[in-house]
Amino acid sequence: MPHQPPPPGPQEGRGSTTLTAVLLLALGAGAVFWAGMSLGSATNGRDAQEQDAIEAFTQAYRSIADDFIGSPVPEQVLEGALEGMVDALDDPYSDYLSADEFEAALDDAYGEFEGIGIEVDTSDADGEPCEVGRDGCRLVIVRVMPDAPAEAAGLQVGDAITAVDGRGPESSTEVDEATGEPYEVSEFETMLSRIRGRQGTDVTLTIERAGELLDITVTRDTIAIDDVYGVTLAGGRVGYIAIESFSGNSASDFEDELEAHLDAGIDKLIVDVRDDPGGFVDATVEISSQFIEDGPVFWEEYADGSLVSVDVRGEGLATDPEVEVAVLVNSGSASASEILGGALQDAGRARLVGERTFGKGSVQEWNELPGETGGIRLSVARWLTRDKNSIDGVGLTPDVLVEPDGRRYWPSDAEADPSTDRQLQAAIALLLDEPLPTPLPSPIPSAETSPEPTS
Repeated sequence: MPHQPPPPGPQEGRGSTTLTAVLLLALGAGAVFWAGMSLGSATNGRDAQEQDAIEAFTQAYRSIADDFIGSPVPEQVLEGALEGMVDALDDPYSDYLSADEFEAALDDAYGEFEGIGIEVDTSDADGEPCEVGRDGCRLVIVRVMPDAPAEAAGLQVGDAITAVDGRGPESSTEVDEATGEPYEVSEFETMLSRIRGRQGTDVTLTIERAGELLDITVTRDTIAIDDVYGVTLAGGRVGYIAIESFSGNSASDFEDELEAHLDAGIDKLIVDVRDDPGGFVDATVEISSQFIEDGPVFWEEYADGSLVSVDVRGEGLATDPEVEVAVLVNSGSASASEILGGALQDAGRARLVGERTFGKGSVQEWNELPGETGGIRLSVARWLTRDKNSIDGVGLTPDVLVEPDGRRYWPSDAEADPSTDRQLQAAIALLLDEPLPTPLPSPIPSAETSPEPTS
């Protein structure tokens, strides 16, 4: 995506390139608003200055389309103008996206995508991580999603992909749709683009397994992204729910996991939002409402100074204070993750454990433009915590500050060991009233040294 700022960086140990096309944008607290806009029409109520600006834009576009001695492509001219308009705002969270990018981003945000359902990473023959382009570096399947086409076709974790539809790794040159400029695509990115595709179409992967080459044909389908995982820890005494993103499915999936823990008699819960860059406001409000009985989840502050509360939905499953909660956070916890953590902390429903969070305190709307021109993501408000505190550029301060040590625990990682995750162990100890793991937490950093928002 053009000029797309990077998301908050994940911790080491989980650097997979996902064919699930998981949304890497920090979506912020903004829900999706479908608000088309037509150039040169519906001008009633506009002031003269705005009308002059629209007429100037229209005249410039028509002059280029009609009189330029070159061969302008109207779509590229319009996309370039839209991109420049949003870039002029100098806001890292506002972006223009082409039609394909806008559609793909929303598909991911809603929790579905079209593909075969695998995640891949690069590794050498010994299973060690390697850099793209290095001799012996291969594209290896690290996860096969349950009930996905890849699983049905027989693909397995550890399979090395050597070719796609008979074509092996090779770099390629693509053309940027907005600028018309060519750019180089790595051999593995080229392979990934061949694996992706529309529902109902076939792709044949040549894979190496135990020294044998196999051709496996997979029919692509629409797949729901799993972004909520629940397990029990500490001998069944502590429930654990990880949220990887706040997509369209995450609130209902979270409720299912929460209900299962409560039905099992578990009253100590860990909610893990480490490295979760955010998502839809509705999802974080619904999840927060599982723990908070009444009042605001957060506040939205608009350009005119108005302040609007976004309140809990009521009838939460775990509003009883006898259900103790710890929320795991780190510097990659941003946006909707911070709304959830801030709401539970301010309401006295949870203690935060880990590192200071990212500090993204703005709200974005997604606006689809007419025709095939894509859409824009636009910052329209700032958000404040339940107690009306701004975390923008500062982040949330954990109640128990614990620096990471060991491999980060992920329930979806078959090789993950919760005992090696110091932050997780600290949350467990806190809930069970046991001594915190050593070494002692480092001092809480000042606002001047906290992470600046970059996504």
